[in-house]
Amino acid sequence: WNIYPFHFSDGDNWSDGDTQECVKLLSDIILPKANLFCYGQVDSYYGSGQFMKDLEKVNDIEKLIISRIRDKEGIYNSIKEFLGKGK
Repeated sequence: WNIYPFHFSDGDNWSDGDTQECVKLLSDIILPKANLFCYGQVDSYYGSGQFMKDLEKVNDIEKLIISRIRDKEGIYNSIKEFLGKGK
């Protein structure tokens, strides 16, 4: 019990196949066992940040919190947002 994974990324995967596999693992394995999954996406000048949009389509959105991180200060705000939702 009390499983709260945090994942921070720039939101880019190598291919759509990677993204589909990540969303499947999250939906089928991680979310059913976690109280809440926290994803913080860091803005990147070099990437699309597509993964955040893909996660917004996940069915079990109640156990998923997504935070966009625009700069260094945004990391702290993101963590506060994650911890403030609590389950």
